[in-house]
Amino acid sequence: TMIHPTAVIGDNVIIECNEFTLGANSVIKDGCTIRCNKFIAKEGLYMCEGVEIGRGGCNGPNSNVYIGSNVGIFERTIINPSDEVHIGDNVGIGGEVMIWTHGAWLDITKGFPADFGPVKIGNNVWLPARSIVLPNVEIGDNTVIGIGSVVNKNIPSGSLAAGSPCKVIKENEYPKELSTEELEKLIKPALKYWMNELVPHKKIQGVNLVSFNTTTEMIELAQGHELYQSTYYDVRKKTMFGYINEVAEDLRDFLRRRGIKIFTDQPFKSL
Repeated sequence: TMIHPTAVIGDNVIIECNEFTLGANSVIKDGCTIRCNKFIAKEGLYMCEGVEIGRGGCNGPNSNVYIGSNVGIFERTIINPSDEVHIGDNVGIGGEVMIWTHGAWLDITKGFPADFGPVKIGNNVWLPARSIVLPNVEIGDNTVIGIGSVVNKNIPSGSLAAGSPCKVIKENEYPKELSTEELEKLIKPALKYWMNELVPHKKIQGVNLVSFNTTTEMIELAQGHELYQSTYYDVRKKTMFGYINEVAEDLRDFLRRRGIKIFTDQPFKSL
C-alpha cells in the first residue's frame, strides 16, 4: 500500500485490495468502496461520495483498476473490474455512471448472451452522468460522450458520440486550437462573473483587477492596495506563477470548474 502524504481519504471508506496506490493531492470522499486486486491511481484523483469499485467477481488476477492523472469520478458511480479497467489522464466520469467488465446471468448453453472483457478509457475523455459502458469497449482520446449514453462498442479518438446505443455524431471534432479572439470570448465573461458575483459573495478582500491579456494570453489577478501583487495564469501552457495565496487558489479552482484546468503541485482550494 502506497498512499501519498498529501492524499486524503474520508470516513467510512472500505478498501480491500491486494495492492493499493493513491497519488499526490488525491481525494477519496466519504462512503466509497474499493474492492479489487489492484487499484493504482496517479496524482490528482477526485472521487466523490458513494463511488463503488467492485461487484461481480473482482478477486481475480485481472481485477485491476488503473487511473491516470487529474481524474474526477463523481457521486455514486459504479466501476466493475471483473476484468481490467484503464482510465487515462484528465478524464471526467459523471455521477451515477456504470462501467461494466462482465455481463451474464442466464444459461449460455441455452443461447442466452454473456460478455466479459476489459474497458479502456483514453486521455481527455468526458463520460457524463448516467452513462453506461459495457465490456470490451475502448473509448479513444479527446472524446466527449453524451449524457445517459450506452456505450457498447469502441468510440474513436476525437469524437462526439451519444445515444443508446452510443453512435458517433462527429468525428475528428476534438481537440481544437482556439484563436486568441475565441479564448477572449470564453474567458472574459467567466472572469467578470468571478469578480462581480463570487468575490462579493465570499467577502474576498483586496482584489483590484482580474483580466485576460490578449498579447500574452494570460489571466492576471492583481491583489493589494498600495503595491499590487500579481498572479498569472497561462491558459495555453496551463501553468500558474507569481503571488500565490488563498485568493489566487480560489480563482484557479473557479477556472477549473469553468473548464480552464491549471495544475500545480497543490490541490485545488476554494474560499
